[in-house]
Amino acid sequence: MEPAGIKMETKSAEWIEATEAKIREAFDLFDTDKADAIIQEEVGTVMRALGAFPTERALVLEILPAMQDDEPTGFVSYAKFEKKMLQILASKEWDPDSGDVLLQAFRTIDTENTGYISSELMEELLTTRGTPFRPKELEDFLKMAKDPETGNIYYEDYVAVLMKGQNM
Repeated sequence: MEPAGIKMETKSAEWIEATEAKIREAFDLFDTDKADAIIQEEVGTVMRALGAFPTERALVLEILPAMQDDEPTGFVSYAKFEKKMLQILASKEWDPDSGDVLLQAFRTIDTENTGYISSELMEELLTTRGTPFRPKELEDFLKMAKDPETGNIYYEDYVAVLMKGQNM
């Protein structure tokens, strides 16, 4: 089943081949016992490594069921993962938000227009609102975003680093 309006035939053979190689490389990092399968809890992490950022709701209700066999085992095979990821990456449905969208979100939180958000406030928001961050996700975010001297998150700098990473 291909996403509405997106046909794999519209992608070049080179794009498909290069994308398949990237998918295999990312998948293999998590397929530590070389069983050609990963546990379903790692699917979102692998997807994000490939540049697709679905919501947890979409991951659980749409993406995982499409990747699992009729009788879910808690694992996702490479063949099903690759097929679905090619569709997702071709459709760009779960591409990351733009820098402008991210900055607007941070500015909404920064009601006093200081240019930063305290890491304590950010941690509270990320663990109590919406889909809460897992401890490892929160740790990784703060490690990258938090200024070690002040403990604040200077969000324009953080977004600039994120956008630089996307353009590589």
